[in-house]
Amino acid sequence: MPDLPPSSSSPLGDALAADAVVAQATDSPGHHGPVHTHCENCGTKLDGPFCHKCGQHDFDVHRSFGHMFLEALENIFHFDGKFFTNLVTLLFRPGRLTAAFNAGKRASQVPPFRLYIFTAFFFFFYVFSTTKTPDLVKMDLSPDRALNAGLTIDGQPATLEQVLKARNDPVYAEELKRKLAADLAQRGADAAEQGKHDSRAVDRLREFSDKLAAEARAKRAAEANQPHLSIKPLDKPAAEQTDLERWLEERGRHAMDPEVQREIAHAFIVALPKMMLFCLPFFALYTRVLFRKSGQVYLQHLITALHFHTFIFLWVMFRDGWVFLARFAGIGLQGWVQLACNAWLAVYPLLMLRRLFANSWPWTFAKTFTLALCYVVTLGAAFFVTAIILFVLL
Repeated sequence: MPDLPPSSSSPLGDALAADAVVAQATDSPGHHGPVHTHCENCGTKLDGPFCHKCGQHDFDVHRSFGHMFLEALENIFHFDGKFFTNLVTLLFRPGRLTAAFNAGKRASQVPPFRLYIFTAFFFFFYVFSTTKTPDLVKMDLSPDRALNAGLTIDGQPATLEQVLKARNDPVYAEELKRKLAADLAQRGADAAEQGKHDSRAVDRLREFSDKLAAEARAKRAAEANQPHLSIKPLDKPAAEQTDLERWLEERGRHAMDPEVQREIAHAFIVALPKMMLFCLPFFALYTRVLFRKSGQVYLQHLITALHFHTFIFLWVMFRDGWVFLARFAGIGLQGWVQLACNAWLAVYPLLMLRRLFANSWPWTFAKTFTLALCYVVTLGAAFFVTAIILFVLL
């Protein structure tokens, strides 16, 4: 195996370095054989596409851009049959793929960082395609919501003018007016038909309404004779506000705009892949601390984090697909499939850490719980920081 190529001192730099080693070990020598007989960097005789002394990759620079572009695409997406073998192992044999990597059996594996990027690309594409930006304007034209014709914004009653202003869509405005007219006409017809069959219901309703009004007048009269104290908070004069307070007030008013809220929601979804990639080294750090007696270096813990996150992305997509197919298999099967998939998602890290670090079951359970707690706090902090950044920038 060639020497480890130079990398940065960051955890992700180490992951990229390990990924490059596996990529070199798994390249086909027949397709990517040496171009020169000796290394152009140190002059050592070449027995393969990489120099065994300095690690430099031997290739011919006198190639067309199209050839180099196609080769780059092949390096990224060419997984051969081992991708599907790794897929099954990763999904149903917790920790086995990582243990094989740490034991030096890397020729049969897709490089961990490459596998993570490839899987994350499809996972977040799936998330983007299935997540809809929330529509803040909702219509409720049921007869029991007669107030303001049953129109709501964020669950609060709203007038027709407020709804149309929020949507700012001429086509939607015409459709809404048409539905309102049809609804009101239907209500009138229903009321007329009901009046023909039960005129006494109207009289009973009027009596009940008069009774409620009399009780309300009596209550107001009783309250008028009691001392009443009301405290109204005083707004801080604008001259006494600091620049930070004025800026926060301005940003708060800006964030109340429905269009801005939709932009923030969309930007947050787009920022999720970067946020997860940022949090991944912390997962490796926590396992390094919790299982420090295993003798593994941080890079090995980072491979564990890469494989575990790849499993999460894959399993969520497979779970949703199986749950969808279970709808057509029979009544009630969908819930059982989802329960089984979620149970495996919860048990998987326990089995993975047990295989990788060989602790006793009680210690493995305690450390898994601690790891989950620490990582959930890390993800929560990352979500909060991401939301604050988006709030400031938008």
